[in-house]
Amino acid sequence: MARQYDPKVYVRLMSTLGHGYPLWLPDYDPNLPPTYPKGGTRVGDLGYLTDEGGFEYLFNVCTDANDPSNSGRVPPDFVPLTGIPEPAVEKQSEMHEKNKVLTASSERHIRLKFEAGRGYEFTCLVSQAAILVLPEGAERYDSVFPHLLEEYAAANAHSWYKYLNGPAQQRQICNGMLYLVTGFDKCPSW
Repeated sequence: MARQYDPKVYVRLMSTLGHGYPLWLPDYDPNLPPTYPKGGTRVGDLGYLTDEGGFEYLFNVCTDANDPSNSGRVPPDFVPLTGIPEPAVEKQSEMHEKNKVLTASSERHIRLKFEAGRGYEFTCLVSQAAILVLPEGAERYDSVFPHLLEEYAAANAHSWYKYLNGPAQQRQICNGMLYLVTGFDKCPSW
């Protein structure tokens, strides 16, 4: 039987688990500015989803326009979101324990077999399923004030689209495709 690697299937099925928007390609983007934090995604990152299943970083709404990770990326009228009380982000260190396996399918018929020192074996009795193995577990980071980010996005989305699709950036981002990160899960391996 042929293997199917489809980011749309993965996203559709894993989204049902309630852990946010699942990325097919969650790796750090090597094309980001060298000043972008090496830890990767942060609350306040604005971007869009690529056809390949990744997240394309545009700028961070909580960081000044002259910050190196925002340099040359923000609209000319950009004003960062300020006034978020500290701590602005809540961390759950052990959101997913080591060797956690997250599975999703259109029907719940996925069999898992674990053997010490030999890895994992998966058997699926349906045509489409998604599996995520977290050998070292995962941490969750969430904005304590997501409503402030949502209000800021609602007030600025039109100008962001206008700038990003205009002559300066020429991104061709469709309406509804921008995402503002209000929380994320991170893992060192998968």
